[in-house]
Amino acid sequence: MYNYFIYNQSRMMVSKKKLRYFLYLEIILVVLFFYKSSSSLSSFVDEYLSLASNSSFFKNFDFNAGPVGEGSYSVILTSGPLSAVGSVVGWMITKDLIISRFFNFIFAFLLHIIFIREIKKHYSINEDMLLIYSAFSLVILPWYFGVLYSLGEVTSTIIFFYGLLLFEPRRRISLILLSFSIFFGKLILLFLFVIFYLTYIFLTKEYKNLLSDIFFFSLPLILWITFIAIYYSKGNIFEYIYDFVYFNFINNRSAGIKEASSYNILDYLLSYKNSEVVNWNLADLLRVLVSPLIFIGIAFLYLSNTLNKSMNLIIPIVVSTTCLFLWFWILSPTKWIRYSQHFLLIQILFIFFLLVQKHTKINRNVVLIISLYFSLFFSSSLLILLFMITISAIQIFKKQQLTILFPYLLGIVFFINLVNSYIELDSKTQFTFELETCKETLASRECYQEYISQ
Repeated sequence: MYNYFIYNQSRMMVSKKKLRYFLYLEIILVVLFFYKSSSSLSSFVDEYLSLASNSSFFKNFDFNAGPVGEGSYSVILTSGPLSAVGSVVGWMITKDLIISRFFNFIFAFLLHIIFIREIKKHYSINEDMLLIYSAFSLVILPWYFGVLYSLGEVTSTIIFFYGLLLFEPRRRISLILLSFSIFFGKLILLFLFVIFYLTYIFLTKEYKNLLSDIFFFSLPLILWITFIAIYYSKGNIFEYIYDFVYFNFINNRSAGIKEASSYNILDYLLSYKNSEVVNWNLADLLRVLVSPLIFIGIAFLYLSNTLNKSMNLIIPIVVSTTCLFLWFWILSPTKWIRYSQHFLLIQILFIFFLLVQKHTKINRNVVLIISLYFSLFFSSSLLILLFMITISAIQIFKKQQLTILFPYLLGIVFFINLVNSYIELDSKTQFTFELETCKETLASRECYQEYISQ
């Protein structure tokens, strides 16, 4: 009971006005960071395919990247329209690729703002603190710049995460959001949803809602299938489904299905040797391999200290993200780091969500393990050392105030981390893109050649 009291006292230590000032300062620096990052990225074929196909989609619903993308609703186009809303708007207004990339970050951050305002209606949270944390979440992700490349991992996962939080208070809206994030974003999220939903139903025994849930979840899928039926350039809807399953599952290097006939358990466990992992630095390895394991500990430590109904949400999130984590490390032969963003971002945002709830219990053990968790995402070894020393010192000399100080200390250290990340951008090459051909039309071989040669 004492921990509960002092944690709620922490909300009164910093006034709302001071939090707002900190939030505004943070947003300015985050905006500068992503704008500078937008010009530090070279050309990438997936960016072209996403921007070209989604520009076409928002003009006439024809998801078409031109001949390079193999036609309308080609199965090689794996980042749906939600991936590039900001990029398309930026390109339509300016015809400048750097601005287009930057606008996609703006769209991702606006999603946070919109959804935080919505979940505040259903959860007792510190809105300003969650906004502060959510902005940092866009920076600390491994391969964070995927959102600038118009790839679907970040934006679709943001929508998916808030859809999960709305599952109990606004079930129908939640199911529609989750479905949109999957079929108009990234299909890999379907794996997360199925595990989450089955676990939730098992815990709550709400079998009577199955038909209603299927109906509302199917609405975005029906809309997407309708577009495919109208525009698919290589056959009918059944041929599309066959082509899609074959390309994305049976013949996909990352899925791990086609290796099933030739791999044994040891081959899967050692598959990292022939994957992207060998090129990662130690920081990325710790973030993708170790942090999800710490997340499991955080979730169950939290559950052991709470008596509310949050277990119906926490356990399905833990189970679903852990299953995707296991697929990534055991079954996926390529282990592309961008695929880790689905489980990492959900876990990061969920810990932030737990921290900002006003009527929740959190003890010193949870604070210490959360400190360890987030230390893995800092960009400087010195910063990690100073953070852990500070936490340890408070634990030794002012342990009763640890839970009071921690939310603000975490925000300050994230801000210092952001400053360091911004400074590190100075060492990167800055690109400019002159895309005169693309200003006429994106979906052409000439535009692609001009883009890829930059």
